[in-house]
Amino acid sequence: MIAPPDTDAVLGAYLRAVREGDRRAAFRVIDDAHEGGLVLGAIYMGVFQPALREIGRLWQENAITVADEHLATAITQAAMARLYEQVATWDGSARRSLVAACVDTERHEVGLRMLCDLLECEGWDTTYLGATVPVESLLAMVKQRRPDVLALSAALPPHLPRLRDTIRAVRSALGPAGADGAPLIVVGGRPFVDDPSLGARLGADLTAPDAATAVQMLRDLAAAA
Repeated sequence: MIAPPDTDAVLGAYLRAVREGDRRAAFRVIDDAHEGGLVLGAIYMGVFQPALREIGRLWQENAITVADEHLATAITQAAMARLYEQVATWDGSARRSLVAACVDTERHEVGLRMLCDLLECEGWDTTYLGATVPVESLLAMVKQRRPDVLALSAALPPHLPRLRDTIRAVRSALGPAGADGAPLIVVGGRPFVDDPSLGARLGADLTAPDAATAVQMLRDLAAAA
């Protein structure tokens, strides 16, 4: 049995491609890795996530421009979509549901997309709303769909007050998790990696440092229910 490619080697090749803004080369790296045996979760968490974190670090240090950062993100979003379409299956019998959104000041949405894709592969029905969702629109969607889980993201500290306000608005309208169908609220983003207790202080039920950890937490909760 042939071992799958080394994740660090794939990451290095992918990072070079996105830093050069070469979408075709980035796609070839991911296609080869997948054909070689790397599964979606390993590529998402071992390649895409650390690549974007490195791109973010380079931008913060003024080593690359905003345009470079946006291009790397766009290439990664396209690569994720291509890979997901190749591996996703759907049996029509969703067991749990999730709505995912960035707060209305937050534009960093890739982590939420990863969470939705990984959960869909486990049989969840996910509703991905993306970046900068106004709280009123989010509330209307949550009331309509009544998901088991609401996932919220804030990648930058200045956006945390809006995240807190969003959580308070959901709880004020629907009550605590489990009360008459009110959702469990899970939060993530860079500030929560540095301070794991931050989510609870903002009113969330769960805090996850990345999409894979969030999936495992929700899997464990479902198994215990």
